[in-house]
Amino acid sequence: MKTLQNTLFALVATAILAASCGKADNRFSTYTARFSYSPVNSVPNLYRACTSMGEFCSITYPPGNRYIIKSPSTPSAPDYIVRTAIQGYQSFILGLGGGLIIGLPNMPEMLEQESHVTCYDLCCPNCYQSFNILKQLELHTDGTALCQSCNRTYDLNNQGIIARGEAGRSLFRYYVYYSASTQSLNVNNR
Repeated sequence: MKTLQNTLFALVATAILAASCGKADNRFSTYTARFSYSPVNSVPNLYRACTSMGEFCSITYPPGNRYIIKSPSTPSAPDYIVRTAIQGYQSFILGLGGGLIIGLPNMPEMLEQESHVTCYDLCCPNCYQSFNILKQLELHTDGTALCQSCNRTYDLNNQGIIARGEAGRSLFRYYVYYSASTQSLNVNNR
């Protein structure tokens, strides 16, 4: 009887461990995103998003040759980065809908000691998955992003989960690396 209980316990523990490992791997999107910039401190909105807790900015690339970096805390002062030939050659991809959200959450993730710069897609994941449409989010100064189409509000300080609105998927998240010493930012999901 004791052996059967031990075996059942081992099977249940293995199943729980396997399930938790699978969920941890799903934090990051499998969609392609690539963007690099240095020196970050030369672009005020991007620098503030990488160094100030609770600050976020959007990076978009409308038709033309410039990236636009906007912050909800300074809406009348967007920054512009000229797209260079090297950036065109490196085939920068700003996520699904042509935009990224970069920022430093005001609270660290579970099991982390400090916050790290995060990157989300600017496209609403629920509108994309449900209707195959690309709806860009609107950033707010309280660390949230709103989709005007489905009326969901996402919490950028809490891993992009839905804070208000109908249940659904969290924001698409990408791998990002920010180095304070070299003032470089690199988003590379593939």
